[in-house]
Parts: sequence; structure tokens; C-alpha cells
Amino acid sequence: MPVDTVIDKKIGLMIRTVTGELTFEDIKSAFESSLTHPDFHEDMHVIWDLQNADASKLYQQDVIRIARYFESQLKNRVDYKAAIVVSRDLEYGLSRMYQVAVADLPAKIGIFRHFEDAKRWVMASD
Repeated sequence: MPVDTVIDKKIGLMIRTVTGELTFEDIKSAFESSLTHPDFHEDMHVIWDLQNADASKLYQQDVIRIARYFESQLKNRVDYKAAIVVSRDLEYGLSRMYQVAVADLPAKIGIFRHFEDAKRWVMASD
């Protein structure tokens, strides 16, 4: 499976690292499996690390499908932040498309080129 999830319970952060080809099913499966993780709690923020991901087989309709899925899951989470870390322009563009597609959610979505910048943003109090 190309999505590895690590929960840092001490700081309340979930990190999902994606390697290889990225699919909607992988994203959905990673999200659903983390809900049953013993260290998971709903007020955690998340970092999706896509630096080693290959999103070349994701299309606009896949990004919209991902956005609609997360809209149904996150609509009541007001103080939720999700950072997306990318290294290539393709993943950056797809992430921006996702960010626009979920703009009506109360969740905050940030896109970054460096993991440490994403972590600082997610952990900062607003």
C-alpha cells in the first residue's frame, strides 16, 4: 500500500506518507483505517506527504471525487487543518485543484513544497 500513516499522539498530528502511484481508493482506505487507529482523535490535524507520490494517473474528475469524499467526512470539523506537501508541479496543480474544490469547508488546506513548512503551519495556533 502506498500510504503509510503515523500518528504522533503527543502533538496531535497524523502524517500520511504516500509513495508510488496514488489512487482515490488508497486515499479513502488510508483515511478510513486511521479512524480505527487507537491513537486517533478527531481534533488531530494531518499532513499528506506526497513528495514521493506519483499522481500522474489522477485526473480532474478523480480530484473532484476525492474532494466530495472529504466534504462528506469533514463537514463538521471546524478547527481542522490539512497540509499537503509536494515536490513536483503536477502534484502541486492537483493539490490546488483540490484546495479550490473544498473551499466551502470550514477546514483549512495548505499546500507546501517543504515538510517543515507544512508542519509549522499545521501546528500553529490561529
